[in-house]
Amino acid sequence: MTTMDASALPSELLVTPQPLVGFCGLDTARVGVHKAVWEAFSGSLQRKAADRAAVQYKLLPPNYEFPVAKPKRASYEWYHPKGILKRNWMLKHLHVLPSVVVLFQDMEWNDLQWTEKQVQCAGIVQALKNALQERNTRLCLVLLQKAAPLPPGEDLLAAERAASLTSACGITSKMLFILPHTEHLTGYALRLESAFLDMAQSYYALMSKRIRNHRDQLTAAHTSLKIRHQFKLGFVAEMRQDFSTGQKHYFQAYANLDEIRINDGNCLEIKTLAGFLNYKICRLMFKLKTPRDAINQFIIHVEKYKSRVGFKDLAFEHHAWLSTQHSVFAELFCEAIKNGLPALQTQHPGIYYHKAAEYVMKRRDSAQQAYATLLSSPEATPPTPNSHNSLSLYTEFFGIRSVKTGDLVAEQQANVHLCEMERTFNHSSGIIALLSQAMAQFKIYKCLRFRKKLAIDMAEEYLKSGDHAKALTLYSLMLPDYRQEKWSTIFTDVLLKTLRCALLSASVADYIACSVEALSLRHNRGEQAERILLLENLWQVFQGMPPMPKTQLTSEAQALWTTALASVKSPIQIDLDKVTDVVEMCATFERVQLNNDDVVQLKLIVRVLTDVPLSVRSFHVILADAGYPQNSYKLEALKYLCFPSLTQLRQEQVALPQPFEKNMRLEPGSYYQMFCTTEAQQFHENTQLRIVRLEAYMGTDQVAALLTCSSSYSRQLFRHHTRSRDLDDNVTINPICYIAPTFHLDTQTNLGHGQENNSGMDEQEPVVATTRMLVNEYYPVVITISNPYNVYLQNVGVHISVPGGLRNSVFLTTDISPGRQKLHAQIQIDVGELSAHGSNTATFYIFSLAEAEIKLQQRLSYTLDVDRGPGGGGSGGVGGNAARVSAATNSSAESTPDHEVKGVPNNSLATISPVQIEYLDETRLRKSREDVLTVRCYGDFKFAARFYTLDRKPLGQLYRGENFLLRANTEVVAVDDVEILDSFFICDHNLVQSNYSFKRKKYTNKYSAGEQLESVIVLRTNATLRDWTTARDLDHRGKLEGKPVASKFIRPALKPATAIEETASGPTPVPPAGISAYMSKSLVAKIPTTMTIINSNSAVSNALQVANAGVMSSSLHSEEANEASEATTGAGQENFKTTRLVYNKALEAVQGTGHCRGFIKGVYTLEPERASAVPIFGVFCIRWRRANGKEENESKFVISGLDIAEPPLNIYCTIEEKMFVKMPMAFKVLLKNPTTHVLHLTANLSISKTDNFICSGHKQLDISIMAYEEKELVYNLYPLQVGWQELPVLSLEYNTKADPQKNDSQNALLDELVQRALPKRVFVLPPLKQQNK
Repeated sequence: MTTMDASALPSELLVTPQPLVGFCGLDTARVGVHKAVWEAFSGSLQRKAADRAAVQYKLLPPNYEFPVAKPKRASYEWYHPKGILKRNWMLKHLHVLPSVVVLFQDMEWNDLQWTEKQVQCAGIVQALKNALQERNTRLCLVLLQKAAPLPPGEDLLAAERAASLTSACGITSKMLFILPHTEHLTGYALRLESAFLDMAQSYYALMSKRIRNHRDQLTAAHTSLKIRHQFKLGFVAEMRQDFSTGQKHYFQAYANLDEIRINDGNCLEIKTLAGFLNYKICRLMFKLKTPRDAINQFIIHVEKYKSRVGFKDLAFEHHAWLSTQHSVFAELFCEAIKNGLPALQTQHPGIYYHKAAEYVMKRRDSAQQAYATLLSSPEATPPTPNSHNSLSLYTEFFGIRSVKTGDLVAEQQANVHLCEMERTFNHSSGIIALLSQAMAQFKIYKCLRFRKKLAIDMAEEYLKSGDHAKALTLYSLMLPDYRQEKWSTIFTDVLLKTLRCALLSASVADYIACSVEALSLRHNRGEQAERILLLENLWQVFQGMPPMPKTQLTSEAQALWTTALASVKSPIQIDLDKVTDVVEMCATFERVQLNNDDVVQLKLIVRVLTDVPLSVRSFHVILADAGYPQNSYKLEALKYLCFPSLTQLRQEQVALPQPFEKNMRLEPGSYYQMFCTTEAQQFHENTQLRIVRLEAYMGTDQVAALLTCSSSYSRQLFRHHTRSRDLDDNVTINPICYIAPTFHLDTQTNLGHGQENNSGMDEQEPVVATTRMLVNEYYPVVITISNPYNVYLQNVGVHISVPGGLRNSVFLTTDISPGRQKLHAQIQIDVGELSAHGSNTATFYIFSLAEAEIKLQQRLSYTLDVDRGPGGGGSGGVGGNAARVSAATNSSAESTPDHEVKGVPNNSLATISPVQIEYLDETRLRKSREDVLTVRCYGDFKFAARFYTLDRKPLGQLYRGENFLLRANTEVVAVDDVEILDSFFICDHNLVQSNYSFKRKKYTNKYSAGEQLESVIVLRTNATLRDWTTARDLDHRGKLEGKPVASKFIRPALKPATAIEETASGPTPVPPAGISAYMSKSLVAKIPTTMTIINSNSAVSNALQVANAGVMSSSLHSEEANEASEATTGAGQENFKTTRLVYNKALEAVQGTGHCRGFIKGVYTLEPERASAVPIFGVFCIRWRRANGKEENESKFVISGLDIAEPPLNIYCTIEEKMFVKMPMAFKVLLKNPTTHVLHLTANLSISKTDNFICSGHKQLDISIMAYEEKELVYNLYPLQVGWQELPVLSLEYNTKADPQKNDSQNALLDELVQRALPKRVFVLPPLKQQNK
């Protein structure tokens, strides 16, 4: 069927014009060479090459008839054309009349029959010339030869015969070509193609010149001819690939159209030619990279002709023309985008495709209206078959009908025929095709909302065309989007149309889902009778019958429904999370935590939100075990209560629940509370039960709907002003229930010394201790473990561990025997077995070096024999009488994908309960519980030590051989009364205590917090730090003297593994030596027990070393500990574990070389850089015990020393301990030269007050002391008065005459030594009674 001129553009207009070259003389069917030549020029693969020219080839048959040329007109003065553009003009020049005719002949230069072939060729050329008479078509001759031609001038035979051939054919030498058909045929074809293109260009140039000559003869009255000639000039320019010139001619022709006055008779022709020209202009503008101009041109074009309808009865023709204009422009736009043109959301091809579809819709409406109008007209006669041939409607010119102007009857019949043709046109398919193209474009440019609108339009077209299945598919795809975006009005319209499509296409699932959703008051605001009718139709489907009576359904729809109902898959799932405002369901657990022997109770609250009653067959709640998410459990509600108002849910239930009946009628506006119960033994212990989803079964056994919704309750965005109207204000919603495990052990913890208490850790009461823990004591803890259940427990154990932050200061032990105790960072106490209602105790001790709040981790564990059923961790039966429980995997058909059971990691449940359950095998499990035991450790003593000179001044630097004072101050800080048994100082081997220091101080029985004690000790060192003696030096001296000493205190050579550990730990820091504090409270030295820290890493051990300002050796060997140390070291080198020993009593930590004197173990190292470190002078020890206690404890404090310098002179003073008045006494001063030089001194004795003493002796004396010699000055003093008296002052100076090198600064140092060594005052006692007598 021929289309109307307005409905589509001709195909010859849509193609790109290319020069036409005709080939004759080729027999491609029988000659292989000819076929190869033809494919070389016109083959599809060759034409796609980028270097090929835009040429169209045509194979001319032997008797091809060329179009006869029209006679030339001398003048156009009296010529009036019947139209503007003929239909066949573009076809003629594109496909019929070639610009170049190429004649192919098989002729070799050395052919024996050359003469005969030459005559034959000349005849063919002459025949072509005769056929192309009055045409400017170019003619050329191509000789097909087997061999490649020789260079010009070398082949004389070829030159001679070529001249003869051109002369015989009447052509020039430029029109003769040679084409060797060798392996390089394609290359020769390319060269020939360029020659053909040059000939075609000259042909079209001459054609343009001839058209211009015709145009110049035109007058102002020949507007249509001007338009025709401009169109032809533009078309020929396109043939010549001169696009800019072609655009100018087309634009000029388009402008000339405005000179023609438009009426109903010529409106179609003007619009048709305007559409042609606009298409050409826009296409060339896109090609010339001016897209904005193309868009503006199209907009102007449409606005200009949009109102030019023409005949009112043929308005559909005008809309068809507008639709065509938009669709072809959209295609041009798409082609330009493929060639690299960028587009925007506001300007892309989809807009024009959509506009084209809209005009097709208007075309359909206009066609229906026009047909109805024409049929109702009395003059119109219905068309008879074949009364009009479609070709006879139009003339040879575009846009002109073959009806005589003024013949009303003929025009009426033509219009009726056009309307009849329009009725046969499938408008819906055209609209759908355009909308689908528009949707694709809107999707590309992210205009998703408009794309949804186009999908709805397409669905409506499918619905109008009768394709209900495709319409239902599109509507179903759009429903979720409009539902999610809350487009209420649009969604209601789409929902009702979807329901209609489901009815007409007999889609049971879609019909049920849409019917349920259409019951909502939000989406169906019509009368209640409509919803009642909808509900009745729904139950018709549930009962296996079509939704409407047979009288209202067609026979086809009736058959479709019968087939669909017979094969429906029931139940049909409907997600209430998406389909809102029909039924509201919410479930909650009665309790958030249950024991294993309790009953799980759930409440399901249901409310019908529509205004029609609903009949529900059953309600189910789906639960999931978080520990084992592969199984889900379905509980059916078997009882219910009805509440007219929401506030009654908060009140206590007075009425008894009623049994739930199948297909129970739920009235709108009321609240229904369903009850589900089951045994908690179904589920595993120490896990969470989650409500996964809620289900309502609606329908019959044959066809049913399964309404599901998730368990999560979503609070309304806008709350009611009356809060009692919200569900969560009246009901506590618990979506999770925890099944607490049963722990079969109870513990009672007793802390401290003395009587036991009965406070337990499991109870809410805190642990109460009889005594409070102190530093440096063993604090007992007694745990009573009991089994109050009728079960037999095995492998009962208690594991106690110290937290990581206290591993270097808090230790645990289970043995405090006097020999040796092992201290650990963690201990395991195996209780063994416990029978039913049995009990046992576990005792351990805590030892702390620091004041802190100690939080011990206590872990109780035991094993139990159980019978693991398939449903859970208990051994009881399944369920009760109120609910039926069925286990179903998540992959079952009853699980909706939207509410899939998701697994909860087991480690997330650790924060819910401290009880952990581990299944050892099918019959045994281990249960453990972790608790925290908190003990506060208080201090024992606060200790401070300072060094002073003999004249009670702070000592900043110490000289070798000088006597000095150690002043030890101790303050009791213990919270409980303590008894101090003894305190003593153990000095280093290089120090010497005076006999005065060994006098024991007597202590009272009890000391309370805040009381202070002080001890003064006189010390002296005979070696500087450089000459400091160690235990190794002492042992080495013994070997040199021939007396080998097997000292057990010598530190052995470090093993490689130990060396690595100590190197990794870094150098041990040296404690500061300041004037105000000379004491470092060592954590290591304070440990009062001989302990073995088992499995302590090197970091913990190094922390102990740092606290002691020294490096503890890898193993401090003793006869008792050597064996254990070696065993542990050998086994622990692989894991970098070490064993360290610390001695119990202070004396055991010293290699004794004298009374309270010796080498302190574990302080000095063999590293050379440690030789200059400040030494440790000793350990001050306090032995104590609790008041009325028996266990003795020791608190030890390491005292760091001072720098020891070499003195220029040692001064010692001796005086009577008691001095009486008027009794002579000796005042002796011993001067010792510690240097290698002779000292020359001058001693002067002066008495400040003559009435204090009478003195005899040398008051001024020159002294010379040899190296390492001594000189004693003796003075006799006779006291004259009682009380504190100032002694005579002795001053020493260097004799500069004997030793000129001495100066005043050295005299000042010497004077300082004298001031430090000599006393200033003495207390003179009254005379004795004997003396008085």
